[in-house]
Amino acid sequence: MKFINNKVLLSAICLSLFATSCKKALEVQPYSSFTSANFFENENQAYMATLGVYQSLGQQATYGWYINLVYDNDTDISQIDGNVDANQWRAIPHYAITKESAFLDQTWIALNQGVGRANVVIAQIPQMESYNNGTAAQKAVLNRLLGEAKFLRAYFYFDLVRLFGDVPFKLTPSQAGEKFDVPSTDRYVIYDQIIKDMKEAAEVLPATLPTDERINKWGAKAVLARVALYAGGYSLRNKGGVGVMERPTNYKTYYTLAKQQIDDVIGSNLYALNADYTKVFKNQSQHILEPKESLFEVAFFNQASSSVGGNAVGQFNIPTTANGVYRQGNARVLVLKPFFDSFDTKDIRRDFSVAAYQINAAGLKVPYLASRGEENWRVGKWSREYQTGALQEQQSTNINTVLMRYSDVLLMRAEVENELNEGPNALAYEAINEVRRRGYGINTTGNSIAIELTSAGSGYSAVPTFTITGGGGTGAIGGANLISSTGALGPMTIVPTGYPNTINAGYGYTSAPTVTVTNPWPDNTANWAAARAYTVGTYVKQGNNYYRVATAGTSTNTPPTHTTGNSTAASTGAVFTYASTAVVKANLITKPTTSDADLTTGLDKQTFFDAIVKERALELSFEGGRRGDLVRWNILGAKIAYTKSIIRANYTYVSATNFRPNQHELYPIPLSETDVNKSITQNPGY
Repeated sequence: MKFINNKVLLSAICLSLFATSCKKALEVQPYSSFTSANFFENENQAYMATLGVYQSLGQQATYGWYINLVYDNDTDISQIDGNVDANQWRAIPHYAITKESAFLDQTWIALNQGVGRANVVIAQIPQMESYNNGTAAQKAVLNRLLGEAKFLRAYFYFDLVRLFGDVPFKLTPSQAGEKFDVPSTDRYVIYDQIIKDMKEAAEVLPATLPTDERINKWGAKAVLARVALYAGGYSLRNKGGVGVMERPTNYKTYYTLAKQQIDDVIGSNLYALNADYTKVFKNQSQHILEPKESLFEVAFFNQASSSVGGNAVGQFNIPTTANGVYRQGNARVLVLKPFFDSFDTKDIRRDFSVAAYQINAAGLKVPYLASRGEENWRVGKWSREYQTGALQEQQSTNINTVLMRYSDVLLMRAEVENELNEGPNALAYEAINEVRRRGYGINTTGNSIAIELTSAGSGYSAVPTFTITGGGGTGAIGGANLISSTGALGPMTIVPTGYPNTINAGYGYTSAPTVTVTNPWPDNTANWAAARAYTVGTYVKQGNNYYRVATAGTSTNTPPTHTTGNSTAASTGAVFTYASTAVVKANLITKPTTSDADLTTGLDKQTFFDAIVKERALELSFEGGRRGDLVRWNILGAKIAYTKSIIRANYTYVSATNFRPNQHELYPIPLSETDVNKSITQNPGY
């Protein structure tokens, strides 16, 4: 269940004193009469104020769209569709961002608003009577709320630092008449406070699995591990107006901190991977919480199919979908072909994560088989077909944004063990292989399938629809190329999956399903007639046979009777191609074993690190963290350049032209901020 609903959300915003005008959501005292002095009078009021802090994570400018779907794009795995234009959601990821951006301004405001809300809660709860003199139960409730506020303040500052670098830093509530011309604070001073806040939060947060989206002890520790990896990684520093990527000389201290947190989370024995990778995202799309897999997620509640309180996940990053069986989606996130090609053919994550197809109004998956069709591939994880279809989710959705999964914890373990031990140890291999084995479906029932043409058919004017039934599995999609000279079907070239007539190999098949394809001819095909002018592409029936007109002409008195190839004009007038339905079958693919999934042993430090870089892409694709990973590793520019070098020459990839190293690793401080705060330092290149 979701712990934030529209009524609680609105009351939290209003009652926590962070909005200036709100309409009544509950039968309570008029909001204008509340102040920080008289509001925190009981645990319920403190709870509502804390929900108001959470709400800053769930805005469109934060994790409802901008941070995870716009800012984390145009990397080595995905890009936003279209060229740079007036749409800022295109210009920002395409590295054409300017300091005038309203998007960045809104994100800056939302994150600092979250800090301000948290500061009020952190200042007020310790002054409450029940915090100091209440019962043990009251103190426990308030300590938890205080811990949540500290964690959330730290998380807002973490986002500010990783997006903008050195920023103004404030730990107390704002007061009337206070000077707001605050200079930038070095990010490592801020990191010290982030770490302090998260450690203190973990001490008082529940150590049990949650039943809602509120953070617990282990979620805080997992996020602290990520913070430590960022603090110990590279970031863009301003050296007299010139940008330089640097990491601290004591970076291994941060990796050690990360290791401690990771060991604690794994050692709690509370967390485990869902054996079925696809189920993680299907559950997410159905609003089913997975407390053993998800350690931290942002709750959303969409009101009346609007963007207020709703999430762009499941609408902005889905397969192209026509309105019909499923609701239409914007589908603006494109998947890069080199990323698709980087998967092993046995890895079920590839065909689930990447939609090499669109969904038509009938709800059928139609592969992109035309030339340059791979430029239209999109994200498959949160497809409309997995969603509830509820009325209020026809535009934005109620899908939560998951910010920390257990597989991320395991991959962080592999990374820190490799770094601290100057090469992978047993723990590092165990962690990464656990993730890979799940990705290969080792512990799930059933197999993938390969679709095989046993008869190519003839007389097709377009690639037919493949229908797959039975077998107990799901997700398989067939496809073919059309051989224009004969209308026969052939192996695909545009989607190199390793299986010539398989777009998606699917998963979970316990027996070979039945595969059929549509006939070349329409159901209402007319009988052949003599002395009739036939145009190219017309189908006719003669006896039990079907034919397609290959060359226009007037039919003679001699009907077509051949059962292969073409008739001759001299005999039949119009030239008729014999049409026959292709015959297709499915074969179970041998189920992968641990030896297929596990990394090669004996890798050196750099090779194992390269495997981590790749594995984090395969496992966590399109979840909002790829760009940040590449920045902290100082390989964002290199990955963009490499992608350009291996991609088709006329493949649209504007990032390769627009990206500027030592500038675009950070976003500019919004102009609206620098105009009023002359003490702040702008980032290099802006």
